[in-house]
Amino acid sequence: MRWGRALARPADVIAAVMLLALSTVTVVDVVGRYVFRAPIGGADELTVFFMAIGVYAVFPRLCWREEHICVDIIDLVYPGRWIAPRQAALNALAAAFMALVTWRMWFLAGRLAADGEVTMFLRLPKGPLVYFFFAMCAAATLALAANAVRYALGRGPLPGAGPAAPADR
Repeated sequence: MRWGRALARPADVIAAVMLLALSTVTVVDVVGRYVFRAPIGGADELTVFFMAIGVYAVFPRLCWREEHICVDIIDLVYPGRWIAPRQAALNALAAAFMALVTWRMWFLAGRLAADGEVTMFLRLPKGPLVYFFFAMCAAATLALAANAVRYALGRGPLPGAGPAAPADR
């Protein structure tokens, strides 16, 4: 589906920018620390922020494309005709759990924003960051639910689960 790719592109850009920012902060901090004896103040906090944003940004795409880390011990002997029902059930279960995580993330973001919680050194607000996490978890929930439906309709991306359109990948 082309709309899936269009929705994933901004998240990929965010993740790439965060990786570039993370690398830049790290290099400048190390050079400043060891060459000029003047490290970047708050580099640790920036590193945590950039890494977290980068990880959460790719979460929906990871779920949509089923690129999770998994152990496929039984896949070699698993009957092909059961792949689609299994994947539909697994994606539905994962969507339910992710919905629970999303719900709790919403409450955490609200609490952090209401309390005015900030980081220790740079005083960066934590609420907006966790609202971003909430949005990415919500998108991942939708991706998992959509995968469950795709598999239920026999159109999942795994081999043996129906024809996979090249645009889905």
